[in-house]
Amino acid sequence: MKIVPEAPRSLRGPAVKFGILLVLVVGGFLAARYTPLAEYLKLERIEGYLDQVRGLWWAPLALVGTIIVLGSLGLPATPFIVAGAAIFGALWGTLWNWVGIFLSSLTGFLLARLLGREFVERIGGSKLQKAEKLLHRRGFLPLIAIRFLPVPFTLVNAAAAVVGVKLPKFLLASAIGLLPPIAIITYFSAALLQAATGDRAGIVRQALMVSITAALIVFFPIGLRRRLRKRKLKRLRAERAARPLRRGPVDR
Repeated sequence: MKIVPEAPRSLRGPAVKFGILLVLVVGGFLAARYTPLAEYLKLERIEGYLDQVRGLWWAPLALVGTIIVLGSLGLPATPFIVAGAAIFGALWGTLWNWVGIFLSSLTGFLLARLLGREFVERIGGSKLQKAEKLLHRRGFLPLIAIRFLPVPFTLVNAAAAVVGVKLPKFLLASAIGLLPPIAIITYFSAALLQAATGDRAGIVRQALMVSITAALIVFFPIGLRRRLRKRKLKRLRAERAARPLRRGPVDR
């Protein structure tokens, strides 16, 4: 069988997504500055409310606990990440978001093992099969790489459990793989909020940083998928080259 390399996918889809995201970002800046919404986004109002929440000693515990409970039930992680960025800023928001989602991933992994493959497949359906296919080799790098792909964290945790990934490997790969996307989304959210409520001089700089962050969110998974496909193709070629050639009967 001849192995034919996959044709590179068009970048039109990712470019459209990035364009839509950029329009939303610019529209958000304009709405925050030149519409009645600006009255509710005044720096004094927002900072006063956030300072009250930030000053509560149990605020980080509340955020982490909420992420663990609701994230384990399958709710998307992005709203929690945005909330963490708004309350604690880019640096501390990244830390608390990472702790919460990491512990939520561990909880989801253990729950999937406890409930069993049949129950998990009934809940996850075809999306779980997609995540499971990406993890079929149970390698360390695929466990890290899948965190950058547009696959819900809950499905990744469940798929890792049902394909038999060892717990220590899952914990280490999750700790490493979760940090970059969480940091990017947290910074994106914190920068957007700061630009919307800050002084005019900082708007252009923050808009530029948010746009760069958005580009990373959209295009990095595309490049990562292409790299993984190339590695898979290289492995298939090596396996084919290692197979002994089958010879037909020799005519005499």
